[in-house]
Amino acid sequence: MLSFSQTLRALRAWSSGWGIGPGRGHRGRRGGPSGLQLTYVAAVASLRPWFTAPLWLAAAACLALPVVDRALGWADTSPRNWFIAVVFLCVSGAAAWGASCLRNGPLRLLPFAILLLALGNEASQRLTRHRYAASAPRRTVGATDSLWRPITTTDLVTHFYEIPANALQVKRLRVAQISDLHVSPQLPKAYFEAALDSVVATDPDLILLTGDYVSRLENVPLFAQLLPGRLHARLGVFAVLGNHDFWTAPEAVRQILSAAGITLVSAGCVRLPAAVGRVLVCGTEAPWGPTLDTPLAPVDLSLVMSHTPDNIYDLSALGASVVFSGHTHGGQGRVPGFGAVIMPSRYGRVFDEGHFRVGKTDLFVSSGVGADTPPLRVYCSPDVIVVDFVNTRGR
Repeated sequence: MLSFSQTLRALRAWSSGWGIGPGRGHRGRRGGPSGLQLTYVAAVASLRPWFTAPLWLAAAACLALPVVDRALGWADTSPRNWFIAVVFLCVSGAAAWGASCLRNGPLRLLPFAILLLALGNEASQRLTRHRYAASAPRRTVGATDSLWRPITTTDLVTHFYEIPANALQVKRLRVAQISDLHVSPQLPKAYFEAALDSVVATDPDLILLTGDYVSRLENVPLFAQLLPGRLHARLGVFAVLGNHDFWTAPEAVRQILSAAGITLVSAGCVRLPAAVGRVLVCGTEAPWGPTLDTPLAPVDLSLVMSHTPDNIYDLSALGASVVFSGHTHGGQGRVPGFGAVIMPSRYGRVFDEGHFRVGKTDLFVSSGVGADTPPLRVYCSPDVIVVDFVNTRGR
């Protein structure tokens, strides 16, 4: 068995590439380690390249992913896609060069430093997410998660939440949210029809659509065929546009929504009938379109549609009661036990999906219904969100 000093020398040899020569053995006896021990130490040192390359690749990925996250906020064009490809090529090349050329000297510790910084950033995001995390769904209807079924592209689920709302005159106000349809022929038309029908089946008082209905100009006619006559609620259906709608055909999308009897709310508010209570339905299309900047009275229940959850801090400062968002797709691909890897948000994975509370504002982030670039979801079920606002004054 190796002595402590010999083990240290083996580890130093692995990390720096130094040779292992004869030295003082156990209990002060002169001479080097035995042949068997030398073989063992040499075997440990030989494993070094197998650890070094993955280490550099992991560090490179930690540098590339934040850049890709921000690039996903750009228009979906060939230059953006080429930029993302170049980023991955550059960091992969830098990782290969570092693994082969920076084996000795202080720079060999660079990947450790990068990974430590990434670990610190991840810890900060997890703490922030924990601080803002609110309630879990009261119940979920639909497909159940399974480690043995990673592909969840059309495994639609409906999450039901309940929160108190004293601004109501009615006993309960049920709001259903659907987001990020990304209608395309790459997913079955029957799937989109079933998703819209599932919203109506929850018997909502309000339906809120929070953007990204199409991603390609050629898919606009398919969206026009899908929507008419399919969505209806007692107090109306309201919508805002998302980034892909602005990048594709914003006026055409607005016309399709209006023709289907859906009220567009951009940088403004609509007050519901007084018999319901003091309830406002508001919308913002920032940062791609008109921005809501009117302060909201705290006595009102203000329901704000915002395609991206990145607007939460501004909307909370305005006094919004509840914000409904999408945009993130829940990451679209998730690692069990870890979560999303890529997240198109300036706040990383903080507001990836679910229910959060920022100040006095509730935030609901939908994972969306569709999938885009590629049309695939991994361990990330599409969803519809249903929130019951309950008048607690009469209890």
